[in-house]
Amino acid sequence: MTRTIFTILILTVITQAFGQTLKDCSTCSTQIIKENQIKDLSIDEIRFLTNDLFARRGYKFANSEIDGYYSEKSWYKSISDNSKIIYNSIEKQNIKLFQDKTTVLKSDREKLITELKNFKSAILSNSRTILTDKFNFSSNNYENNKDILKYISESLQKINIDDINWTKHKGIYRVTVDNGDFVMVYEISIDKNKVAIRYANQGGSEFGESLYPTDMINEFVYFWNFEWKNNQLKFVELIVAG
Repeated sequence: MTRTIFTILILTVITQAFGQTLKDCSTCSTQIIKENQIKDLSIDEIRFLTNDLFARRGYKFANSEIDGYYSEKSWYKSISDNSKIIYNSIEKQNIKLFQDKTTVLKSDREKLITELKNFKSAILSNSRTILTDKFNFSSNNYENNKDILKYISESLQKINIDDINWTKHKGIYRVTVDNGDFVMVYEISIDKNKVAIRYANQGGSEFGESLYPTDMINEFVYFWNFEWKNNQLKFVELIVAG
């Protein structure tokens, strides 16, 4: 009975160890990494793991930021010629896992970017059939409020989808414009499978002067929320505040 309990405990520890999200590659030369250990990681995090595996073999990085990071590690001993590094069979299998996962994540991101461009094109051309059938965005719902369509069109005109900046699972592109009357913000943000387009009036210009001064500052914000799922971008809801 005691031996059975001990065996169960050992198996539980092993299962937990391989089920945990991988934080570094300290074991990548001796243990085959399982897909479920990296399933929730982003492109950036998997790139870090790949570099970490290389670094533990003495890989010399051309990127000064990466090189500086590992130079501070007591275990890091860089070599002069990276081509002389020989990876064992376990490391090669782990490198392939990282590369395959990165390929999948990059493909998904590229598909999302393409769909965002398609949505932008449909909005700017007022392609109502495409907006409704493909994106679940019925412009007919806003016939009584033309400003809503004008605001999202203005936002997408300002947003450069190709220039979205990414960190881990999050992406953002934001433009702030002080037009002399008001400070306007145009933004697209991505968090995993959630996408939001924002149009905001943040109040008066930094000039602080007007020929016709008023005490009222019309601050407001519009959020168009979308979901990216099964390679499809679908409109979910419009939130208005202010």
